[in-house]
Formats: sequence, C-alpha cells, structure tokens
Amino acid sequence: MSLLASSILLAGTAGVAQAQDRGQASATYQVKLTAQPLSEALRTLSRQTGLEIVFRPELVRGRNARAVSGQLSAQNALDRLLLNSGLVVRYANGTAFLERAPAQRQPVALVAPVSAAATVGASEDNTSEIVVTGTYSASISDALDRKRSANNVVDSIEAVDIASFPSQNLAEALQRLPGVTIERDRGEGLFVKVRGLGANFQVTLLNGQSIAVNENVRDSGQSGRQFRFDTIPAELVAGVDVVKSPSANLEEGAIGGIVNIRTFKPLDLESGKFVVSAAGSYAEKADRVDPNFSTLASWKNDSATFGALIAATYSKRSTRQDRLTGIDWGIDKMDLDGDGTSDGEYLHPWSLRPTLEQEDRERYAVNAAVQFAPSDAVNLALEGFYTRLNDYYDELTYSVGFDPKTLVPGSAVIQDGVVVGGISKSDSQIGRDISDMVHQNWFVGLSGDIKAGGWTFHPKAYVTRALSDTAGPITRTRLSGPIGRVRLTMPKAESGAMPSVELLDSNLDQASLLPFRRIEWRPLKSIDKEHAYGLSVERPVNFGPFVSIDLGAKYRSRSRDYDRRDLKFETLKGKHFDGTYFNQFPFNDFLSSMKGSLPTSWVQPRPDPFWNESDTSAIASTEPTRADKRNSYQIDEEITSAYGMANFDSLLGSTPFRGNIGMRYAHTRQTSSGHAETGTEAVPVSFVTTYDDFLPSANLVVEPARNLILRFAAARVITRPSLADLAPRLTLNSSGLIFEANGGNPNLKRFQAWQYDAGVEYYFAPSSALIASVFYKDIGTFVYNQVTDFTVDGNVYKLTAPTNGGDAWVKGLELAFQHQFTFLPAPFDGLGLQANYTVTDSKATYSATIKDDLAGIAKHSYNLTGFYENGPFEAWLSYSWRGNVLQSVGTNNRLSQNSKAFGSVDGSLSLRVTDYAQISLQGINILNAKQLDYVDNNWLAGYTDYGRTVRLSARVSL
Repeated sequence: MSLLASSILLAGTAGVAQAQDRGQASATYQVKLTAQPLSEALRTLSRQTGLEIVFRPELVRGRNARAVSGQLSAQNALDRLLLNSGLVVRYANGTAFLERAPAQRQPVALVAPVSAAATVGASEDNTSEIVVTGTYSASISDALDRKRSANNVVDSIEAVDIASFPSQNLAEALQRLPGVTIERDRGEGLFVKVRGLGANFQVTLLNGQSIAVNENVRDSGQSGRQFRFDTIPAELVAGVDVVKSPSANLEEGAIGGIVNIRTFKPLDLESGKFVVSAAGSYAEKADRVDPNFSTLASWKNDSATFGALIAATYSKRSTRQDRLTGIDWGIDKMDLDGDGTSDGEYLHPWSLRPTLEQEDRERYAVNAAVQFAPSDAVNLALEGFYTRLNDYYDELTYSVGFDPKTLVPGSAVIQDGVVVGGISKSDSQIGRDISDMVHQNWFVGLSGDIKAGGWTFHPKAYVTRALSDTAGPITRTRLSGPIGRVRLTMPKAESGAMPSVELLDSNLDQASLLPFRRIEWRPLKSIDKEHAYGLSVERPVNFGPFVSIDLGAKYRSRSRDYDRRDLKFETLKGKHFDGTYFNQFPFNDFLSSMKGSLPTSWVQPRPDPFWNESDTSAIASTEPTRADKRNSYQIDEEITSAYGMANFDSLLGSTPFRGNIGMRYAHTRQTSSGHAETGTEAVPVSFVTTYDDFLPSANLVVEPARNLILRFAAARVITRPSLADLAPRLTLNSSGLIFEANGGNPNLKRFQAWQYDAGVEYYFAPSSALIASVFYKDIGTFVYNQVTDFTVDGNVYKLTAPTNGGDAWVKGLELAFQHQFTFLPAPFDGLGLQANYTVTDSKATYSATIKDDLAGIAKHSYNLTGFYENGPFEAWLSYSWRGNVLQSVGTNNRLSQNSKAFGSVDGSLSLRVTDYAQISLQGINILNAKQLDYVDNNWLAGYTDYGRTVRLSARVSL
C-alpha cells in the first residue's frame, strides 16, 4: 500500500477490462502522443488505451517523452514511449508497473519494443529496492543508449558507478571515442581534439553551461580558450558527452565539437548514498607512491522533493619526464673537407637540449548541489564547483650545439644526403627553472524547469572564474659559455634511438666549467571570468510532424586579465662558482631507455645562493617596465545570443523520423586592450571588434528498419579566435644570437564553417552496434601563424603572429563497433569489444602560392578496447593510437617539426569483494611508449619519456 499511496494511478475506466484481460493484449488503438513531459505522456496513453500505469513520481520527474503515434497495442505503445528511458515495465494483474532498469543491461535496452521483452522480474512486491551495480559493460551500454536516442550526432562516456570512472583523467577516457584524440602533458591528458581539429576548436561546458579556463603559467605559453582537463577530477563526474553536430539550443563556438561534462544530481541518486574511495598511484619515472581520496554523500527526503549532495577529492601526483627538447635543424652551405670552398647546401642539426622535468601536483576539489522539486511543475538545482591544483615545477637542462662554421674537416657524418653530425666547437647553457603554480576554478550555477500553462521555462544563471598564478614566480638560473669541441651525431626518429654526444674538451659535472649568465624572474597571473544569465522555453505543439518548439536567449560577459612581469639579474655575469653553489644530478637513470650516448648528468644550480648574491632590488619597484606592458593584456567579450528551434517526431508511412531544425543568432563584441610596440616604445592601445552570426542547423534521424538508424546533419558553425591571439602583445626572446618574438593580432576574424554529417547505425544485438559516419567541414575563414621581420631597438626579430588566412576543408570517416559476446559458452560469454577508426583529410589555402594541410591533424587514429566480466571480476585493456601530426601551417618545409605516430596501452583489473566494495588495479601507458618529433625524412627533433603509472584503489559504496 505504501507504493500505491505515493504513486499516481492512471486508469481509463472504459478500457480497464481490456487491460486486465491478457487474452485481449493484442488489441490495437489509435495512439497519438506528442513529445512532452513523460508524466503527461503516460496519463495521455492511459486515457487512449485504458491501460493502468503505476509509477513513483521521482522515476519520471524531469524526463521528456518522444512522440509516439500509429495503430498500436497498449503494451507496444508503452514500450516505444519508454525506449532508452532507463525504465522497464513489469505487468501484474493487467496493470503496468514502471521500475528503474538494472544497470546490468537486459536485452530490452537495445531491441525494438515488444511487451514480452519489457517484462522484468517476477516479484509482486514492488516496494523492494533495486540495487544497481555498476560495471564497465553497463557504462558503455548507457553511453550507447544516449547516442541512439539523441537527435544530434553524439558520443558519450559514463561513469561505471558513482565516483568511479574507467580512467584517471577525463581526457584519457574521451580518447576512446570515435574521432577524439588528446594532447598530453607530463603523461596526463590535458586537451581534447575532436575530428582532428585542435583543442581551440572545441567548446567545453559544465552541465550545459560555459566554464572558465585556466592558463599555462609554467612556461608562459598560452592556451587561450582551451579547457584544461587536468583541473577537474574524474571522481566528481557522472559522464561526458561529445556533441559533433550542433543544434540551435547549444552554445556556439565549436567547429570541432561540444564537450559537455555532467555531474551528479541528488534527486537522481538513492537517498543516503555514500561512497568513499582511496587509491595509491606509483609513477615509475618519479619512483613515488601518491595518495588519492574521494567521497560522495547524497540525501533526499521521503517524498523526493528536496535533495542535497556533496562530493570531494584530494590527490597528489608526482611526475618526471626525460626529454630531448630544443632540437633545431638548419640548412646551410657547408665546407666539408676544409678547402675553403662550399661542398653544397645540406640539412644539418643545429642544437640539442636534454631536459629533466619534475612536478609535484596537489589537487583539491569539491562539488555541492541542492535540488528542489516540490511538484511536476518545478525542478530547480543550485550547484557549486571548486577545484585547486598546486603545482611545483623543477626543470634541469643543458645544451650543446653543432656549428657548421667550425666543423673539423673530414669529420662530417653524412646519411641520405643529410649532414647528421660531426666535430665542431660548441657553447653550452646549464639551466634550472623552478616555479610554484596555482590553478583555481570556481563555478556556481542555478538552473531548472518550471512548467506553466503548457510551457516549460528553463532559467539559468551562473558565474565562473579561473585563476592561474605563479605563487612562486618562475625563476630561471642560467650559466653559459664555450665548452670546446663536441662530437655530435643525430639519429632517425625511431624507438630507442638517441643522439650521440661526446664532449672532447670538457665535463658538465665540473662546477666551475661555465660562467654565470643571469637569473630570470617572471611572475604570471591570468584571471578568466564569466557571468551569464538566460531563459529558454519549450512547448508541445501538434502541427504536422512538429511536436514541440524551443526558444531561448542568453547574455554572457567574459574577461581575461593577463599580467606578466620580466626581470633579468646579471650582476654576477661572467663569474665562476665552486661546488657549494650546485647540487649533484638527482637521478642515475636519465634517458636510460634510449640507445646511444650523451652526458646524462650535470651540475644542478642551487637558486638561493645565486639569488642572495645578486642585486634583486628591482623587484621592489611596482612600476611596469616596457617589456611588462607589451606582455600583458586584457580581453573583454560580450556575447548576446538567441535561438529558435522546432523538434519533429513522426512517421513517413510506417518509417519513424525525428530531429530538429533551428536558427541561432549571436552578437559578439570584443575589446582588446594592451600595449603596442612601435620599435622604440610601448604605447597603450585598445581595439573594439563586433560581429554578428546567423547559425542555422538541422538534425534528422530516420529509422527505416528495426534497429537501423540513419543520421543526417548540417549546420553553420564558428570558432572565436584564441583570447591570447586577440591580444595586442609582443614577447621578445633573445639569446644574443637568435632573435625571435611572438605576438597577437586584435584584428583577427573568427573561424567560420559549414559542416555536414551523415551516418548509419545498426544495433544488431543488446549493447552492440556497428556505426559508420562521414563528415565534411568547409571552413571559409581561419587563422594561422605568419613569420615576419620586426625591428625593436635596432635588432631584427623573427616575429611569429596570427593572421587571417584563406579557406580550408576537413573531411573524414568514422567507423565504430561495439559488441558483448554473450552467445559464447561460459566463461567466454563475458567477453566484449569496442573498436573505432577515424581517417581525416584536410587542405588549406593560405595565399595565392601556399597551399598545405591544416596543422595538428592526424590523418589516421583508432582505439581498441577489449573487456571481460564474469561475476565479481572485471578487466579491460585499451590501445589508443594516432598517426603522424603536421605541426606547421602553410610553411611546412624540411625544417618543420612534426609529431610522430603515437599509441599507448591502458588497462584495469577489478574485483567486487562484496555488493558494496570493490578493489581495482590500473596501469597507464603499460608498454612505456615514448613520444617522438621529427623533421624532413624522419630525423629526430624531439623525445619525451614519461614512463608508466600503476594505480591500486579500493571503493566502498553504501
């Protein structure tokens, strides 16, 4: 009786007898249901068929139903209505009882509706609690359900259970989706790339709303609008959707894809839910074990009208990277035999910088939410999110060079027409860079649903802020001078190949070898802020195939304040120092995975004694220098948008079709403020740019046969330029011999494109699908980097700055396969496979004479994941691979550095020791893959080894 007292009983009195008579279950009715809230659709269906339908209000709260129409039996109509809803039906005495589907998917989840398949369980006591057990197969089945039911082209990942994600990082989990690759930093996924386009072409949302982004303050590089996925712990996330075809109601700004991060809501969880987990991670290169703790607690009242949730995580991570950086190549006329006459023009190495990078990261995060739903007409949620990442960075490096002018006659090593080495004189610089960085991110948002008079209103308001700061400024200690003759030979960019470097006249472990050069002191601070408010409304309609309309408007105000200060202290320049100013190199296995020989230890400068003996009084001055002014900037951006969209869901004959069509309008006003360099001074400037975009979109889903879906989509899309690229800024980098500079351009136009998608999806078995999609993006305007000469204080710098380009196109094919081999005999019936492959091609016209591929796009990428589940035991193994990546745009030549193909293997073993406890062992980069860069015909231009990581975790869910 308690269930009936808290449930809604839907009955059409004229047809009760028919519903109770199982012998007349085949009777059909003229069913006409528009897309509407699920609770209203169930009432309407009950009236039209006379079927009694019983459910708890919280099961359907906030859910929308698709349109269903045709001459159908009551059971068939109900099954269609609940398809992919996560609800199943149990029939008893002619009454339909709605229940949550178990997470371990039954065949009903992915087969065409038939009432027999919808019958789950035999118990007549529907007050019994359903215990949901999360598994990897359940998570990918949920994700496949989301894809199948969506009108847009969408791929998703789901948490296998509360506070348990199948990867240590969201980006690393996303890389298993078709068309998704990632950029790594210190072995951890940092940025996400969709369909080959760079991270700057994606938009990242938190529960459908924009989120501020943190900047790179480690080495002064700037990411602009790219969201850093290392700032949000995976333990706080319920799932992520990658939307590849936009609709009018989604935020504009993504030519690549929209990445929407979803967090938990208290009314979606069981009351009194409590989860706690603890893990230890061992980083092979750093040789440390780091802790990780997370917890989640959720509560709701008995009537499920009010709920609260809080989740928190704490983690530490130690990283170490062994790298070869600063590998530059040149093309010069060379005298190889010393007779004073050039022997021709050769490609040759120019410099090399072995580098040891260490980081100690400490991350805190908390997510809190309250949800209020006093009736079917009101559902409001207030959510807060805060993360803090403390990051201490320590880099040790030295350099050697190859000088064609001092080449010892007859020593040149020539291979394939390239001078890959020889004996020449060289300078060296020993350096140590340290910094203490802080990344913080806040988000507070209010959103919900309010129904009145047939309309559903969706108010939203939020404020978000991201701070990236050098709590301890970047401090670089440099010693530099000649080291005599060096024998250098460069290899091909192949696994394990290492340059051969022999110092013939010196020893880098000798403290007094090099004179002091300078200390560089650089504090950086970036504040990214946004506040927004908006309102959207939707209403069911009955106009031909159209079932609802959706209208909305939103205002967003964003600002980016970037402050950088540069000071150089040279009072000790030219002096030599003894061993008390240095530490010995901290590791004896640096670059031990490579084949070859080069100095793998060198003296390590101690910053404090050099700092204490230098004149650092300039720090006390708060007046910004000329360099400070031209490096700092502020960007203000106001975006006013509105949209209208119509949703359709109907039949063409007996063929169902659904989708949406709409128009989005966006007005953008950007103000770029800073200082422009005239060549002799930095003068204040401000630039204002406004533009309007009308962005039509359409998505069509056709179901011509059982379990077969055809998708078509078209849209006009934009990507706004990077905030850093819009800045009127100039950064000078000079070693005294090489003069380089980087700048911005406030006159940049946004990227504009038309994009088209078509696909076919065949759901041939439960939790299984075979999917093929093609896409084409016609980019009318885009931005690329241009190199020009720029004179400052009489020195000519090679200035790299963004400029507006011509047109381009990107096209590709995505293939995906997912299947659980339940037909195999035990114990092999627990096997499953996920696989996807993407091929992408591109071309861009930069000028009348320059045409090249777009940068950052791998032509080929694929992912393979095998998994096995047998009772309490689970295991999965995943291999993610992407091909060579062109890194230069429009000017790619023999000197351009590109990324070599890269693949990594991750895996997991889990054992559920009780219904509520689980232990897991994970491995990241199990095969210890290394990242390589190359120039020309595969000559080494970069090497990164971040090693393996092993993680042991335990989780209790009550």
